[in-house]
Amino acid sequence: MNEDIEKLIELTTIIKVFDNISQSVIHGGENYVDRFNQAHSHVFQDKQHNQTDLSDLEKHWENKWQSLGDSWSKKIQNYQFLYDSFKLFYVSFQQVKLNKELSITTGDNHKKEIHFNELSGASLYGMYYHGNKCVKLLNQLKLINTNHPKSNFLKKFSETRNTLVEHNYNPTVRNNEKRQKLNLQIDPSIWSLVSTGSLMEISIHGTAEKVFDAYIDYYEDYYDLEKIILDIVRLF
Repeated sequence: MNEDIEKLIELTTIIKVFDNISQSVIHGGENYVDRFNQAHSHVFQDKQHNQTDLSDLEKHWENKWQSLGDSWSKKIQNYQFLYDSFKLFYVSFQQVKLNKELSITTGDNHKKEIHFNELSGASLYGMYYHGNKCVKLLNQLKLINTNHPKSNFLKKFSETRNTLVEHNYNPTVRNNEKRQKLNLQIDPSIWSLVSTGSLMEISIHGTAEKVFDAYIDYYEDYYDLEKIILDIVRLF
């Protein structure tokens, strides 16, 4: 397998890679069931995987504010940043879902389909941006439980944002404490999310165009990070 592809699989939330040269799946399963389809028992009725109710977290945040006291400190400010960033992460995904579903249900109105699809793409960008900020703040506040079964996922979420979504025009990956440049061009189809699934295709160009097609499940990425943050906040 290509060494750079191996690094991407190891360090990001990629769940499937198709090699267009050998015409074979080289990572992940052929029949992966994405989170969007798991969540919808019938068209757009999400009964199993709703986002949490933010109002249920307020009592835990109130406990945290009381424990920190009234005097301003950098620590208090970082908790405020975490509070705000989680809400922005939450709302960004909420908008991904809303606009994705609207783009699918516009029928023959191609202009509306394109409009909602672009809104969904912009919101997905925000989801990874604000989610990554949450991860940084969790580390800054030393709130990460290294024994949490999903603790390694936090690094993968951030690397997905950094390498596949944000800096894909100049892709690098972590190599110990440094960044190592990849001999690849990474082309996420972030503006083409209109489908009845939650896998985003990422075209990877090497010595030729679209040598590999990789996929991330952005629903799975959201719910995994939401769960980790909820586990932390509910202990406040």
